[in-house]
Amino acid sequence: MFNLTWIIEHIEEMLGASLLAVMACFAFANVITRYVFQYPLAFTEELEVNALVWLTMFGTSSAFRRRKHLSMLYFQDKLPGSLRRALKVLIPCMGIGLFTTLGFLGYLQIVDERILEITSESLGIPQWYYTVGIPVGCSMIVFRIIQASFREIKEQL
Repeated sequence: MFNLTWIIEHIEEMLGASLLAVMACFAFANVITRYVFQYPLAFTEELEVNALVWLTMFGTSSAFRRRKHLSMLYFQDKLPGSLRRALKVLIPCMGIGLFTTLGFLGYLQIVDERILEITSESLGIPQWYYTVGIPVGCSMIVFRIIQASFREIKEQL
């Protein structure tokens, strides 16, 4: 059964799993051509390395959605209740600030790469095609941080 809500909730996992499968196929093809035919496919390494940026962003976004990101609960749990409540507001705000800044810097990098017409080494395609994963991924992460924060507030009410 087609469930659009489930797809929206798990888009990062679906995109990440698909991307990982494609990366594995590229790596396998590269190994086969390198050791069987003595002809390495250099472009596959370029695609894999740059796909890893996207994969990292998808994974980070998924972790924030599920509230499975790294946290310092040991220290947080030792604080008085009022400070813990303040941290529950401060920590997501700091995450939003971090990924908003990273996304903006990624955008500036894209602008530079377009102005300077930088191309990739193996395939010769515009480098900004790869870099666009940073602001897109950061947007997804910020959205998931906000979503998880609202869910947590709703659960506490």
